Amino acid sequence: MTKFKCSALAILLLALHFSSIPVARAADTPNSAAPTISVDASGKNISYKTGTWSGGAVTASWIVNGKATPGAAKKVLPAPSKKGTSIQLRETSSGVSALSNRIVIGNVIVNGFTKISYVDDKQTTLSVTVPTTFPKVSTAKYQWLKGPFEIKGAHSSTYVLATGDQGSDISVRVTFTGKGFGTTTQESTSVAIPVATRSYALAWSDEFNAGSPLNPKIWKTEDGDGVAYNNRGWGNQERQYYLSTQSTIDSSGALTMAATRKGAETIKCYYAASCEWISSKFVTKGLVGFKYGRIETRVKGPIGAGTWAAFWMLGANIDDRPWPGCGEIDITELLGRDPSTVYGTPHGPASGQSYTTTLANGFASEYHTYAVDWLPDQITWYVDGKAYGSHNKSELDDPSHTWVFDHEYYLLANLAMGGTFGGAIDPALQDATTSFDYVRFYTINGLGEVINH
Repeated sequence: MTKFKCSALAILLLALHFSSIPVARAADTPNSAAPTISVDASGKNISYKTGTWSGGAVTASWIVNGKATPGAAKKVLPAPSKKGTSIQLRETSSGVSALSNRIVIGNVIVNGFTKISYVDDKQTTLSVTVPTTFPKVSTAKYQWLKGPFEIKGAHSSTYVLATGDQGSDISVRVTFTGKGFGTTTQESTSVAIPVATRSYALAWSDEFNAGSPLNPKIWKTEDGDGVAYNNRGWGNQERQYYLSTQSTIDSSGALTMAATRKGAETIKCYYAASCEWISSKFVTKGLVGFKYGRIETRVKGPIGAGTWAAFWMLGANIDDRPWPGCGEIDITELLGRDPSTVYGTPHGPASGQSYTTTLANGFASEYHTYAVDWLPDQITWYVDGKAYGSHNKSELDDPSHTWVFDHEYYLLANLAMGGTFGGAIDPALQDATTSFDYVRFYTINGLGEVINH
């Protein structure tokens, strides 16, 4: 055995360099809360605190560089001086073992395990509790995790849960640094976030009653080809000219929009002396607005390539903050060229990826319900009560992808023809219709607002 001669001060300085890295946690080991080890204020001695066991005799042994030391563990272990030495404690009871936190000579010591817990009765916010460290003057940096994945921008000692976290396991990774010491990283145990039950209450609706005109206190028309709104072709090179006369509430109590070639030739469009199609569009802008909640409609879609029915929302601040800064929520878009596919899309700065699902019998043969649950940090799309897409604020992957779904929006309903999304129009197609059975707004667990102007 080689012997070293050094001063007491040198020995002390070497002994002060430690770290703890978790290998086992209480939740990983049946019947036990794991033991913990820590260094005393002098940095010379390591002691342990036994774990919590359900019963039976408990034996303990020190693990140095992965090997168990002979005999029972002494309560105090003199701190080795060699950098890189790994120290841990194993406890065993009834054939079950639990490992303590790990100390590595030369790094920051974390005396125990990092924990997270709720800070409020409503369980909306989690907070980190870190053990004492050696040296005491050390810095902790945080990264919250959802399952194995980092939550973007979540670097505080507290974390406000997002709607999209429901049904996931949340934990935190803490990195400890200290001048003259190596870095230590420790991850907490996770907290399972329950899925909250949603309660819906009808707060507003338009049922489009048969024999009644469209309610002028709710809806107004946006006629034309977009030129009058400084938006030629409605921003999508669409081929229709909107007229309020192309909509009616039919005998079944549905708002039916009729697109047709007949009569279009007498109107001038942005692209020619004669328009190709006439149709209709209605909006609630300046009349009724909404903020959060569930917005739902029941629709029978159009038939024919080139048809493009939509029920959607725009930010009410569009005049001050033009699209896409105002935001857009497409509750549903139905394209006649693809009569089985349903589209739901959020639009904002640098965003606009659609969520899709398919309907076995298509959207034109019968009515289907289309809805969004709009919450402060999440929008979820539904068809016939089944979710098929979710857009979460916490998952925005770039600073330029601004969340613009936090203010009043208004509704739009229309039947467009052609355009960049509607696609080529079937030359043989002469007429098309779309019917809206109702529009309804629900609060979600009391959240949601109707704004009457």
